[in-house]
Amino acid sequence: MGARLTKRMFGEERGVALPAALIATLILAALVVAFSVLSASEPDIASNQLRVAQARGLAESGVELAVWALSNPTANGGLPDSLPVPVPAPYDGGVLVPVGMGMPGTALGGVRLTVAPGAAANERTVVAVGWVPTDVSADRRTKAHQRISVTLTKVRVLDPPCALCVRGTLEVSGNSSIDARGDTSCGNKAGTFTSGTTLIGSGAASVWGADGDDTANQPADIQQNAPASSFDAFTYTAAELDILKGFARANGTYFRGAVTFNSSNQLRNGIVFVDTITGSNITDTTPSSDFAAAQIHGGAVADASGTFAGWIVVNGSLSISGNFRMQGMLYAVNDLSYTGTGTGELAGVVVSQNVRDTVATTVDTNTGGNASIVYNCAAARTGGGQIPQGWFVKPGTYRDVSDG
Repeated sequence: MGARLTKRMFGEERGVALPAALIATLILAALVVAFSVLSASEPDIASNQLRVAQARGLAESGVELAVWALSNPTANGGLPDSLPVPVPAPYDGGVLVPVGMGMPGTALGGVRLTVAPGAAANERTVVAVGWVPTDVSADRRTKAHQRISVTLTKVRVLDPPCALCVRGTLEVSGNSSIDARGDTSCGNKAGTFTSGTTLIGSGAASVWGADGDDTANQPADIQQNAPASSFDAFTYTAAELDILKGFARANGTYFRGAVTFNSSNQLRNGIVFVDTITGSNITDTTPSSDFAAAQIHGGAVADASGTFAGWIVVNGSLSISGNFRMQGMLYAVNDLSYTGTGTGELAGVVVSQNVRDTVATTVDTNTGGNASIVYNCAAARTGGGQIPQGWFVKPGTYRDVSDG
């Protein structure tokens, strides 16, 4: 009885095993074929990815070559500051510069490099295309090429027409001295240059320009009522201020808001940037309460020589009092007050932009006491050797594009 029941229960499933086995075999066969195809194509895919990565590396090496050439204008293979016309090879994109690897004479590929003038005098446009293994069309090997375009820039050195430039009115008083006679290497400079009037106050205040006349306080020494627009050529843009902020951050000399430099908070050499409270550049809508307010007193120099070397840039107002010596540039986005004592001296150049004071009706810059400003072109340009002179990638301009 039990055997008959079992037969009835399972008797209808006879012959199922064979189709199930065939289906399983078919699935396994499909998987084997798929894995076989993948195993055959994966090396090609990996090889292509490797070639693309190598091409990108070669393009990056081209950018580095351009940076080196521009930063070493007098070296063999360097590019002069005044870019030649036409640009010489290999910087004209006309040749593939081979890049070797491993054993000498073994080329990984090459890079075509184009260097051209940029939008500004201190900018260069660079396009570098890396090729692996070559860009020769007759070569039937699989190729990869990657294009990188960047704008290279360097810190723009201002070239004001004066030892002290004020976009506004100026009062020179006390025993102050402003002298541009001693250095004509960057041209004959005026003692002072203002968009407003310049008042020589009481005392023995003297202003000399490099006009060949040793009599102080003459019209050629004190150039005033210049158009405000004439200051545009030697003031920094917001983008340039941002670059200077970056250098100051890297140097550990970036500050915000109200800062006092004295014997307990000393100035380190390099680019010193005192920014607004919010860290934003000053615009027409920036409240004056956001402006930086920097003060420099006696004992503020950290260097053992007693002389600060570098640039001091203030996104607001700067006040100097006491015995302070420096080599470099003072740049106040708004106004400047300088009252020196003792043997204090500013050797280089001083610029007061007065960004908010478009119509100056008061004294914006007051140099009094024993203040001394001496024009020195090299100090202004290099900050006593502290200002970076090389080229670098301008932030926001790096573009990495696959060419195919």
